[in-house]
Amino acid sequence: MKQILTPVILIFIIILSGTLGYMIIEKWRLFDALYMTIITISTVGFHEVAYLGIKGRIFTLFLIILGIGVGGYTIGKLSAFLIEGKIQHLFKGKKMEKKISSLKDHIIVCGLGRTGSEIISILNIIHPNFVIVDRDDDKVLEAQQKDYLVLQGDATDDDILKKAGVHNAFGLISALGNDAENVYVVLTARGLNSKLRIIARGIDETSSKKLIRAGADKVVSPFSIAGRRMAYLTTHPEVVEFLEIMNRSAELELKLEQVLIHKKSYLVNKKLNESNIKSETDGAMVVGIKKNQSNKMIVNPPGEMVLEEDDILVALGNNSQIEKLTELSQKKGLIDIN
Repeated sequence: MKQILTPVILIFIIILSGTLGYMIIEKWRLFDALYMTIITISTVGFHEVAYLGIKGRIFTLFLIILGIGVGGYTIGKLSAFLIEGKIQHLFKGKKMEKKISSLKDHIIVCGLGRTGSEIISILNIIHPNFVIVDRDDDKVLEAQQKDYLVLQGDATDDDILKKAGVHNAFGLISALGNDAENVYVVLTARGLNSKLRIIARGIDETSSKKLIRAGADKVVSPFSIAGRRMAYLTTHPEVVEFLEIMNRSAELELKLEQVLIHKKSYLVNKKLNESNIKSETDGAMVVGIKKNQSNKMIVNPPGEMVLEEDDILVALGNNSQIEKLTELSQKKGLIDIN
């Protein structure tokens, strides 16, 4: 804006000076003086509004020279502003598309409304490998200024999702404000990538069922979550406070994390109480296990439970403990298990 502000101010000063000059020198009325100034500096070649004396003609000569000079300067600045802006936008867009095309195991976030913005703020901490898709110019520009990878377009469009790298993505979050659009996004994304983990925003139960049928893995209702949260804040405020602290993993030592048990891992076929996870990781605690075969989440699993490959451990610990548990889940046993 500073680039075009100076020429605009100069033009205003010339128009004001010309108008006052004609009013003083030729004793013209305000409108006549303004009209004469405009046709003079624009060099359109109209006749004078009235007879010009010697002083008026000399003043007009200087006004024409100034008008041509400032006009040329203004056109040059405006042209540079527009051309450079387009080139920079084009270059930045191509550069961003190149970055996005090289991504793998990223998350695509569709929608930059209030829900989408909150999602992005969390992902930026726990999984910064993501791409945003939105069709609003202002929101896209704001995201670009924050150095996020963002595409402008309709998330229900196959080509836009392909540009966002849907074939190489790990997950997709559809947080558009309209449930029907979320259904279309889920349908499109599921058709392009059958292995994609899709989380969708849904308002009511009917929409949630449609989203599940369309291919969403999970549907989240903001109103349902808000209602539960308010109820628990009233009856169990300390529990809610603890969960809030756990969710702010970037601000504290403890966090909840999921860890996959790899094939031929040291942990495979061991009972939980024989795995020595707590001692091997200096304190990580397994608070849940999602069994691969049954796809069932077991909260507070018993010590007798046998760990199997592709089970997912939900563990509580600090960064160091979680890292050690991750290494343990990948560590091979002394004897390979077929």
